[in-house]
Amino acid sequence: MRTFFRFSIMVLTLSVAVCRLSLAAADGTKKILVIGVDGIINTAIDYATTPGIDQLIANASYSMNGFSGVPAYASTGWATMLTGVSVGKHHVTSNHSFEGNQFGLYPSVVTRIKSANPGISVASIVRNASINDLLNSAADDKFHFASDEAVYAKSEELLKQADADVVFVQFSSPEEVGEETGFQLREARYVQAIQKIDQYVSKLHAAIQSRQNYASEDWAIFLVSSHGGTESGAYTNNSEEEINVPIILSGASLDNKELVGSALSPRENTDNILTISKNPSGDRTYVRVPIGGTALQGMEKYTIELWVKAGSDNSSDPAIMGDKDWDSGGNPGFVLCRSGSTWKINFANHKSERYDIGSSKPIEDGRWHHLAVTFDKTNECRVYQDGELVNSSPLTYKPEDNMTSPYNYINFAQEGTGSYGGGSPNWSGAFNEVRIWTDVLPTETIRNYMYLRNLENSDHPNLSSLNLYLKLDETRGNMIRDFSGKGNHGELVGNATQRHPYYPIGLTDVAVNIVGHLGLNIDGSWGLEGNALKSNVPYRLFKVN
Repeated sequence: MRTFFRFSIMVLTLSVAVCRLSLAAADGTKKILVIGVDGIINTAIDYATTPGIDQLIANASYSMNGFSGVPAYASTGWATMLTGVSVGKHHVTSNHSFEGNQFGLYPSVVTRIKSANPGISVASIVRNASINDLLNSAADDKFHFASDEAVYAKSEELLKQADADVVFVQFSSPEEVGEETGFQLREARYVQAIQKIDQYVSKLHAAIQSRQNYASEDWAIFLVSSHGGTESGAYTNNSEEEINVPIILSGASLDNKELVGSALSPRENTDNILTISKNPSGDRTYVRVPIGGTALQGMEKYTIELWVKAGSDNSSDPAIMGDKDWDSGGNPGFVLCRSGSTWKINFANHKSERYDIGSSKPIEDGRWHHLAVTFDKTNECRVYQDGELVNSSPLTYKPEDNMTSPYNYINFAQEGTGSYGGGSPNWSGAFNEVRIWTDVLPTETIRNYMYLRNLENSDHPNLSSLNLYLKLDETRGNMIRDFSGKGNHGELVGNATQRHPYYPIGLTDVAVNIVGHLGLNIDGSWGLEGNALKSNVPYRLFKVN
């Protein structure tokens, strides 16, 4: 009933919007309102009563499953939203802090706007004063208030003024309530906080429509959540409920459609993932990387890093990756494998002297996890999960001990032979950002760079020892490209796979579409990572919402 009612309201709202030009003509003076809200979870808008937000959705490119970024903090989300780059570039990784930021290299979209056209009037009304101090310092009018109500009142006042061109607004009450009660829909206070935001949205929209020159203006209204939250209210920083956020980009010049990751084709040059499933026919599916005669064979020092999201149908002890014959843990080489609901690394030398070192934390929880292992043959092995050291063991191997597997492949979702039967036919799950270094990375380096994309162009201190870097962003074909520069390209074997966007839309898309709506040119040297969400078809030939 809720779905039918929402659909009916959206159709009615859309008809009124088209007839009365609720968002003004696309050829009018470009103006925009950007509303950032801290702490709206991705299911909240479908559950709560939100007629104001529904009105935006009726004329928007939107998704309830947008990507806020990892770690999922308000400070990180605002940095991503306003700079148009992810955490690997802007370096904001602390809760309630912009410490360590790289805003000098990647400034806010406000700075971009004012540099391109100083005549555009920009206002920023926020709860967190640091946003105005560090990100939106170039705005013409800056205000900081202790309550959402005060932020709303000042925003409404400014939107009624004739010279309002670009207005940024921050509301934070859903985060404040969520931290106390949990970010959960069975908590009345949290739902009421969402509904209060909806009232603000509706009134701000009405303030825009009441402007004297509204008929000759082309307004866009963006509504985005900087991060979601867990049911307990505690931060884990990388859970689905924290990462998934609603992102609604509403305006006449934007395509009018819901963005659903599973229904979209993977986009070139974006952060896609590779999901490997179990083929019902029993045929194995995996990625194999030839390592014969390379630095990846028989490594005596290494660091392995990869992001994984385990499937729900794994059993026994299939290999997540490895180069050895996993029929016996005493066979030479290494393997990362399933171990109950968690994982471990096994390795052995040519004398069958083996170690098994595991994590105590689960990975079969429907979440993305960063796994890392450092290995120094004559010293120590360390196991990390999500940037934290979870286990370690001293090693007693001698310098002359040989760790080389007789097989010439490192395989992903299988082991070195490509034929292991435990949990057959292969491990199922998704991979992203796989790296192997022929060096032992310090804990701090692992933690600082685990979120970084496009590593080959970064300031990572160990780039010279990077010997395998699979971004897994390919959209077609069987080749899996190695971006380490060493030419260790992989091959996709089997067909039980799916390539799709990590998320259909993200906070990095917000800045790009702000600039695009205002008709300003984007300089490639800015390094923006978002995508424009409008096509080149004539304006409103048809509606697809």
